[in-house]
Amino acid sequence: MGKKRTDNMKILILGVGDFFSRRYYSTSFLLLYDDRKILVDCPDPLRRMLYDASRRSGIQIDLPDINDVILTHLHGDHSNGLEALGFYKRFVDQRRVTLYTIPEVARELWEHKLRASMGSMTDLESHRTRHFDLKDYFKIRLLKFGKINRVKDLKIIIRRTKHYLPCFGLKIGYRGRWVGYSSDTSFDPEHIEFLSDCDLIFHETNIGGHTPYEKLIELPADIRKKMLLVHVPDDFDIRRSKIACAQEGKIFEL
Repeated sequence: MGKKRTDNMKILILGVGDFFSRRYYSTSFLLLYDDRKILVDCPDPLRRMLYDASRRSGIQIDLPDINDVILTHLHGDHSNGLEALGFYKRFVDQRRVTLYTIPEVARELWEHKLRASMGSMTDLESHRTRHFDLKDYFKIRLLKFGKINRVKDLKIIIRRTKHYLPCFGLKIGYRGRWVGYSSDTSFDPEHIEFLSDCDLIFHETNIGGHTPYEKLIELPADIRKKMLLVHVPDDFDIRRSKIACAQEGKIFEL
């Protein structure tokens, strides 16, 4: 008999904070289905995040389990973990990570993000330097706007957000159920509409080039009740929030 397939996708929350948080890890989560694990954004300290989420959830996850990453943009609280993950997979697991992103992110990733630390390695005895390129660590798969992208068994629909850097939000479909992730964005009613048909929505809230909480609580009740807040600042009062907040180490199931 073949392996029994699960009907549902689980979302394991790794972090719910922003770049400057001292209370939370940076916002990131894992998609879990049929023994597959896909990481959405890759902050650091990635291995510690996985360890703590494993302890809280009872699902054991470590770097050897992470082979696929959806990367929404290049701000460090979404991408700084790529260095540790790329090094580990290359030199410990001897394999590459598959990275799903948009062309604007892929073009900048190596030259302006990873090359300085990952582009060369000098042998301590021979003093010979070995040079590396992006493809030595990652397999890049470009996502396209205006169509359904396939990431393993998932359907992915992406939309540009209003942020400081090229960035995209996304809808993730699996067996007729959909989860939405705003990614980083200033308040954008059209982005809310894009996500509104999902069964579960993770939406950021913060200051600056982000979405004010006051705008989100004005949304219709049917959207708010299926929304969970992420990317929250440390001083955000999650106990008094009129919209529920995601919690690190918690599992949501679709």
